[in-house]
Amino acid sequence: MKTTLPFRHEDERLYLKMIHPLIRFILPFILVIPFLIIGDLYLIITVLLITLIVDLILRLNIIKILSKLKVIIPIVFLITIFIPLYVGHTIFYSFNIGIRVTIYREGLYLASLIFLRVFGALFIFMSFFTTLTYSEFIEVLTKLRIPSVFVGSLIIMLHYIPILASSNKKILEAQEMRGKKITSYWKKLKTHAYIMGKGIIMNMERSERLYESLKMRGFSGKITFAPKKFRIIDFGLLFLFILLVFFLIFIINLELVYKWGFALFLP
Repeated sequence: MKTTLPFRHEDERLYLKMIHPLIRFILPFILVIPFLIIGDLYLIITVLLITLIVDLILRLNIIKILSKLKVIIPIVFLITIFIPLYVGHTIFYSFNIGIRVTIYREGLYLASLIFLRVFGALFIFMSFFTTLTYSEFIEVLTKLRIPSVFVGSLIIMLHYIPILASSNKKILEAQEMRGKKITSYWKKLKTHAYIMGKGIIMNMERSERLYESLKMRGFSGKITFAPKKFRIIDFGLLFLFILLVFFLIFIINLELVYKWGFALFLP
């Protein structure tokens, strides 16, 4: 599979591209930070549903967004799957498989909370970041007054991530074609790490030579863009999301809403 960065192409059609890039960068923080601070399962589910509805309305590629997360989701699942077995005191379910296995209600709630927090944060950030082009993302960093040395380092890192991944894959495929078979997980990990480390060193030397050559040609280290003006629709959308999150936290009793909904649709 080809490794790509989570940015859209310049020529992709997108309704949200009329919104200033900085606003699109800020919106996921407005949605994510509240449920990372407040341990409310109903709030997380509601924010995820709102994000999903926004993605569908704006015709974002949800399959593409989820494909970017498929490597991380199993790791989060493995981290949280054992929590219900040792956290809590109220027994939710118990069974015997040679040894007694007990699932606790408090641990199950905590595991669900952690999983949804991590998955929700990643899904929301990825949903909004896929609306940014690579140049818009760099423009946002410059708008936030981040020092140019950090922006330049990030640009180089983002540029070489697909190159390193592609190079790593080609080397491993070449080794397999020559008869080298690696069956152990740890040997595979060690081989990947060695090839990736060697590639990083080579590309760091290449980027250093590139940077020095740019300086000799008058590059000052500052990245500039043609300024984009904020419009009323930008501030309106930002205010709408802030107001929505405020209502979800302080005005609406989400637990009662969900209970009423389940009572209405379930017999």
